Amino acid sequence: MSRLRRILWPALALMALSIIFLFVLLQMAHAGGPKYVAGVSYFDPAAKGLPLTWAQGSVLYYTDQGDLSPVLIGAAADAFVADAFSRWTLVSTAAISSARGGQLSEDVSGANVILNSDHTITMPADIQPTALDKPVALVYDADGQVTDAFLGAGAGDSLECFTNAVFGGVDNFSTDGHLAHALVVINGNCAQTSIQLPDVKYRLVRVLGSVLGLDWSQVNLNVITRNPAPTPDDFLGFSLMHFADLISCVPISLCYPNADQPKMDDRPSQRRTRQTFSENSCSQKIQCAFTAECVLWMFSGSQRSPCRA
Repeated sequence: MSRLRRILWPALALMALSIIFLFVLLQMAHAGGPKYVAGVSYFDPAAKGLPLTWAQGSVLYYTDQGDLSPVLIGAAADAFVADAFSRWTLVSTAAISSARGGQLSEDVSGANVILNSDHTITMPADIQPTALDKPVALVYDADGQVTDAFLGAGAGDSLECFTNAVFGGVDNFSTDGHLAHALVVINGNCAQTSIQLPDVKYRLVRVLGSVLGLDWSQVNLNVITRNPAPTPDDFLGFSLMHFADLISCVPISLCYPNADQPKMDDRPSQRRTRQTFSENSCSQKIQCAFTAECVLWMFSGSQRSPCRA
């Protein structure tokens, strides 16, 4: 019996450890938390460990003077961007706002965004990270040349729209723990017809989520892997801020219904417990189940939180 016990005990212990490890992984598979957290070497001591957010929960953005494409000319392109921002600002209880502050000082194009021989990039002053008076710059890259300059020759081609239709993100932070500047480039070669616009809007909303400070989610990945087969509830809970899409998801509607709308995991129910910031584990513990709405709430200064532990 003692010999049998010696044989079985390691196997049982290994099985128990495996179950514990699987449980921990499942607990970690929450929605994405904040994309940026203040460290110790650059930020003020009071900001250490806190998510970086836009000051006062307000995002002011400026749009390109040029047209984006034949179907998104001038004001139509601006409206397209405003609608994409609204996917996040209309999240109930998020308490974050966005407003168009006006236009950039130029039509941003391949004529003023240039890749130099030393691999640096020459670009207009008001889209650079130091342009704090224009916190978020939206570039309408009508012919893909700006995309080529940033991502490499050929990156702005219409064949690369799956990955390069919209790109960019935050590129400057303030020492007091706030996001200070971001640049977003929309590739006009990917928006030549109205049929293409839903896919571009989907990708723009995702990039704007990153600009607002949201990181990727790991919830309900079986929607992508199909193992196990996803249920309708899996689709409802599949975050808009998931990491990547299958290359076969063109158009994006083939894979997800209402693709550019925040889902259940992005926009938690109003019924969830709300706590004040000082009490909420979202600001204190790494194991907090962050949601997009939770992180957006952090921008607001509101005393009522949709975060959940």
